Amino acid sequence: FLSFQEGRRQRREGRLEARLQAPGSMALALPAAASLVDQLDKKVLILLRDGRHLVGIMRSFDQFSNVVLEETFERRVVVSAEGKHYGDIPLGLYVVRGDAVVLLGEVSEEREAGPDHPTEVSPEEIIALEEAVHDDHQNTAGPLTLADDA
Repeated sequence: FLSFQEGRRQRREGRLEARLQAPGSMALALPAAASLVDQLDKKVLILLRDGRHLVGIMRSFDQFSNVVLEETFERRVVVSAEGKHYGDIPLGLYVVRGDAVVLLGEVSEEREAGPDHPTEVSPEEIIALEEAVHDDHQNTAGPLTLADDA
């Protein structure tokens, strides 16, 4: 097996893909962490166990699926009566523990620019929208009383 650094160097030179897809060679079964090599140096979205969404450029990972993201921001999405909106809150360089990752995938620039994608707003606006939706939900739900149980 290749070391991480050697595999990354060969990937950049295009030789690793050729070895993995060489005709007549046995298909290599990569462990889960090694399958992340395709996302290196690409913009990815990570869904965390606590429900947060992180978007950034994946720069590195290890055997435990810990991930290093560069130019990271937390993407917050709000669906309200006004429509779907999202805001990106900058975080910078970020290290994500592998056991906190639920889902990791490459971000499609074409889909982000598409008409079905939510409207981007500033971080201040998305926080205000979150508070408004939260307040509306609390006002419509109302407190639970004993009379409601009967």
